[in-house]
Amino acid sequence: MMSSKREDALSGVSEEFDHATGLARDCYVDPAFFDLEVERIMKPGWHAVARSNQLPKHGDYRSVDLFGEPIVVVRDEAGRLRAYSRVCRHRAFPFVEGEGNAKRFVCPYHSWSYDLQGELRGAPLMENRPGFERKNCRLPELRLEESLGFVFVSLNAEVPSLVPQLAPLAELLSPHGFDDLIIADTLVYDSPWNWKIMVDNFIESYHHLAVHRDNLQRTNPARGTHAVEFDGPFLVLENPAVEGNPPFWVAQVFPTLLLALFRGDSPVGTWYEMKIDRHDHFELHIHLLIAPELAANEGAVQIVREATALIHDQDIPMCEGVQRGLRSELWKPGRLSTQEKPLWLFHRYLVEQLAPR
Repeated sequence: MMSSKREDALSGVSEEFDHATGLARDCYVDPAFFDLEVERIMKPGWHAVARSNQLPKHGDYRSVDLFGEPIVVVRDEAGRLRAYSRVCRHRAFPFVEGEGNAKRFVCPYHSWSYDLQGELRGAPLMENRPGFERKNCRLPELRLEESLGFVFVSLNAEVPSLVPQLAPLAELLSPHGFDDLIIADTLVYDSPWNWKIMVDNFIESYHHLAVHRDNLQRTNPARGTHAVEFDGPFLVLENPAVEGNPPFWVAQVFPTLLLALFRGDSPVGTWYEMKIDRHDHFELHIHLLIAPELAANEGAVQIVREATALIHDQDIPMCEGVQRGLRSELWKPGRLSTQEKPLWLFHRYLVEQLAPR
């Protein structure tokens, strides 16, 4: 159960939007609150771990860590994507790292090997060990679903299916080619602040008028931005454009998927993948999503790369500053702008997930 202190930290969010405040400081700076998030939100939730088109061939794999669980996503011989624990069943060594292609996974510690269905195929010098049976050494398999061109994985075997819940978001994005966009490049940033600070910044464009006044404020002014509300585990912010510029959506699929889609003749998107490891730190991978026919055009990729880096470079000192400011015990959360309704929707989601059960 939550302590009364934590309930107080969430209380301002429970009001209706016009009377609500944001989350209190403890929700960002208290390690115990982060531990509660991991147990109640992260481990039971669905997380994007790859783009489906990153793994086109049999044996293509990508390894990730999900809140302490090393996993690998691989396309098997039948063309099906599978997600497994990548911890060897022998002595707990994570047997694969990074990305690549493999017919089998061979643990570098003692050469135990596993096929693409997760079955143990090789265990040197174990033939006559009492009680040892290969069939009992299968890799644990995780729930996996595909939607919006992403591969989603959950650590919770009982979690409700995600695909039908995302149907309204798919109807919004898919006609603009979002599902087919491929990763043309990835920008990596060390991010010494709470993951929710990144989300809060990403899902509102109110800060365009100050932080991005020389770029996004000119093309997609803060005043016109607004939440597009749906009944589902996600939120969408519409960013209308000044004539001659592409409008764009930003969206969050709870809890951690952040994406953007600039709509135009050649759609361009970004995927903010947060590799969260502490209450005050994560590594951010910004994947540049581009139409396949443009991905080989280095000039086009460079334009997207430079524009994305510029925007995030402007956001970094804001996020770092908020992390510093949240250490102040004198600070109390204030009222939200009309343009910040997505924050309230996100914070309400957190309140619902963390409510006493």
